[in-house]
Amino acid sequence: MLKGRVCLVGVMFALLLSLLGCARTSTLYSNTFIKPATKVKKINVIYMESSLVSKTSKTSVQFYDIGYTDLPELLRERVPIVFALNNIGSEYATFKSQGFGQKEAVESIKWANVTPDAMLLTLQILDGQVVSGSHTPRTTTLNMQANLIDPRTQLRQWTGQFRNTFVAPPAGKNGFDNEFVDKLLKTVLEQMSRDGIIALAEHKAMTPIAKTTAAAN
Repeated sequence: MLKGRVCLVGVMFALLLSLLGCARTSTLYSNTFIKPATKVKKINVIYMESSLVSKTSKTSVQFYDIGYTDLPELLRERVPIVFALNNIGSEYATFKSQGFGQKEAVESIKWANVTPDAMLLTLQILDGQVVSGSHTPRTTTLNMQANLIDPRTQLRQWTGQFRNTFVAPPAGKNGFDNEFVDKLLKTVLEQMSRDGIIALAEHKAMTPIAKTTAAAN
């Protein structure tokens, strides 16, 4: 009887997710190679655009349909907003990872050195998958790596690996949105704070939604 109730609760929870949809980012791993003498207050962000290649054409089409290719411009809009809320100066640029060679690396370092007191944070989606079924919500998983580099020494200071999950209702909004990207950036910043890279009160990063909620309370 108890087993049957547990199963029923699981089904109801899955149904709730399918009706509401949800987005979250979780930390899989992080490591500090060189801890800064003072907390970092300026970060230049480079998003490495990756074209995900799937084993089936169906999954590839779904990646395109859900708005994966919107991420570079969404990050361009959200990085300065989220970073500013957390008292971190920022600049943003994108590079195509397929064509990112020595020349592009030099260009990125030159770009980062426009503000020499800023660290360089690279974000890249390494792989992902889309899973959907007739009775389950579509779930998109993207595995992302972040690296913090000192452009003056070109040495990596910190790294983190994150899993981004987006559960969308079958008959709901498609793609990624501001809330998804804000949560992604929030998780990265909070992990950097816990690892001693940046300073956040209680290791909690602010986002526009969180700031609005706090003001209302």
